[in-house]
Amino acid sequence: MSRERLRYLEAMAIYCEAMAMVEEYQQAVSVANLGGIRDIQGFYPQLGLKNSPQVYETLEHRLVVAEAAQRLRLPLISKDGEIHEEEIEKWSIISRSSLDSTSTSLTISSSSNSLNYANSAATSGTAANNTGDSGEPGVGGVPNRFLGITPAYLWQTQLQRVPLSMDMADYQLTLSREIDARLKSKCDKLADAFVDDIDSSSGSQSSSSRLPERVKLIIEEIEREEAALREDLYSADRKFAEYYNVLEQILGVLIKLVKDLKLQHQHQYDELQKTWLCKRCETMSAKLRVLEHVLLLETYTQESIPALHKIRKYLVEATEEASAAYNKAVTRLREYQGVDPHFDTIARQYHDVVKKLENMQWTIHQVEMDLKRLPDHASS
Repeated sequence: MSRERLRYLEAMAIYCEAMAMVEEYQQAVSVANLGGIRDIQGFYPQLGLKNSPQVYETLEHRLVVAEAAQRLRLPLISKDGEIHEEEIEKWSIISRSSLDSTSTSLTISSSSNSLNYANSAATSGTAANNTGDSGEPGVGGVPNRFLGITPAYLWQTQLQRVPLSMDMADYQLTLSREIDARLKSKCDKLADAFVDDIDSSSGSQSSSSRLPERVKLIIEEIEREEAALREDLYSADRKFAEYYNVLEQILGVLIKLVKDLKLQHQHQYDELQKTWLCKRCETMSAKLRVLEHVLLLETYTQESIPALHKIRKYLVEATEEASAAYNKAVTRLREYQGVDPHFDTIARQYHDVVKKLENMQWTIHQVEMDLKRLPDHASS
């Protein structure tokens, strides 16, 4: 079990490095495309890439094909999370029959995909997938489930799509060298992080015994840096408070200058304008009162007062008569409405009938006048 886990960890480390190489290559291509840089090779040393673009494109393509082939080999899992052998066998029969019926018309249209789709870096994975598809029927899942495509068919078609200008052995050798260099660099960094440099005088002392001391020194250094940063923060706060007070004083002086000096004449002018407007309003009010008194004086004279009394009496009598007639009409209307609730409708219809009758009478009168004129014309 430990040996299998060790092999898994080694394979995982190689896979992570291969993916990191592909990502760094894509980053270099993106930077070159955005910046309009033609010489992409110049970015490779900065990102730790040492091979040609075709190597990284082929690596990416083989990685993607390996992942797709591995997914085709996964078992058919139901919704409840269990694997049902009967359902797997049923889909296997359906998929194989669909593969037989469509194999003659199947074209490699997927070959138009970008070369950015990649495969695994090691050829041992290729051999394992090819042999596993033909010699491991018990792996699980439906081999022809996804559009009648098997892992072996996917490997066979996709690997033929990316011809290499170099030999496969050279391709594997360059990849293995770069991956080995990257892993060694990471191992060295990891060792430097935990193992301190041992002097010649203390060469026999183990690094594990000095690890607590080194950690303590690092913690003390971090605490000193934190204290220094905190002191800088407090000093900056004090300076900001002083600056703020100075700015407040400057603002007060500016407000005083603007309010007391620059706008002093404006305030005086506004005060005079306000006083003048108030006096003018008082003058207009006095003139209106004078006009009112003059109008009253000219209206109520010795000669006009008796006539005005008569006019007032006439108006009062007319108002009383109109009020009485209105009250009488309202009373009668309420009486009629009490007798018949549809009195308003009947009254409107009666009014319309009266109008029509008047129109008809006028028409008859006009016709009679025309008939009277006819004998006069005949005699003439």
